[in-house]
Amino acid sequence: MKKILKFLSYVLVIRIVFNLFNENTTIKEQIDKLKEEITNLEITDLDKKIKDFQNKFDGFKDNNQDI
Repeated sequence: MKKILKFLSYVLVIRIVFNLFNENTTIKEQIDKLKEEITNLEITDLDKKIKDFQNKFDGFKDNNQDI
């Protein structure tokens, strides 16, 4: 009987540890996905700002050439 209880307790501890590692892996995956999304948003925002600046700069060059 003691051996069965010991075995069950070991199995339970192993299961808890496994679930803990599995949960940590899931959290790490979510963090990585969020990092990728933030990077994509920053790149998109930078691209938009660069295009806006280029449009303003081109407009400024055109205005100066007319003078």
